[in-house]
Amino acid sequence: MNKKLNILFGIVSLIVVIAAIIFSYLIENVLPYSPIRPYKITVNDIKERYPGVENPGSLGLSYEIVNVITADSIELKGWFIHSKTKPAKGTIILLHGIANTKYAMLSLSKVLTSNGFNCVLYDSRANGESGGLNCTFGFYEKRDVSIVLDSVVKRFPDSSPFAVYGNSLGAAVAIQSLAVEKRLRCGVVESPFATLRETVHEYFRRMFYLPIYSIPNAALVRTEKIAGFLVDDVRPEESAKNISQSVLVVHGLKDEHINWKHGYRVYKNIASHSKIWMPIDEGNHNNLAAIGGQQYLDSLVSFFNQHIQD
Repeated sequence: MNKKLNILFGIVSLIVVIAAIIFSYLIENVLPYSPIRPYKITVNDIKERYPGVENPGSLGLSYEIVNVITADSIELKGWFIHSKTKPAKGTIILLHGIANTKYAMLSLSKVLTSNGFNCVLYDSRANGESGGLNCTFGFYEKRDVSIVLDSVVKRFPDSSPFAVYGNSLGAAVAIQSLAVEKRLRCGVVESPFATLRETVHEYFRRMFYLPIYSIPNAALVRTEKIAGFLVDDVRPEESAKNISQSVLVVHGLKDEHINWKHGYRVYKNIASHSKIWMPIDEGNHNNLAAIGGQQYLDSLVSFFNQHIQD
């Protein structure tokens, strides 16, 4: 009996040691990079996802290339798409989600330019055609928004007033930008997270089925050193307390990536009295426009029409 117990104890001890080695390796070499090094969409990916679309001109949109150098010398590659009517009502910056590209914003830009708005689309740092190794979920990206605005104001002096739209990562960046960039008159945010640390915890739990947050927390210490930012400074729900502009917060109630409660917490904290919470009953993380249909697009246009002049 004792021999069997010793064997069992030895097996369990070996499993524990192996697991410790694996997680030690993950904490040092894999997990710290996982959130900040998104997959960069390639030219071939774009051709497969958007067949026949080389640029906004392929969709009959009038555009100019707008490439911007950030404060830390990263080139962001983007487009300024002109309104189909003159004069334009204003200009809306469209911010895509993580591991995505400005091409994902083209369909919405068609709607907005047809309704009298210029649009600015660009690949966020570490995404698409833009430079940069690390995505920082708004820590540096909110500053990038201001630099893009500076460039647009200089090149297109009649482009104001300005607004912002963001999806997922772009929504988190938009919230943080609205808090510090008051040239943005209003914003629409789809599926924002409330805090970066919480979001990393939730992704870790879904990936490994382990509600043990000491592991991702240890990895995030290294993440901060690699990317040069503080994870706990990325808290859109806290940034919301400094927003005085009008904001529409949209979230799918069946979002499988970022629970709708994140979006609601952001909404509740927005300091502005001019704010709207729009839950989409059957919406998940990626289908809000498809579920909402034309009525949803009309509501976005109506919001910008009403608030971009605020």
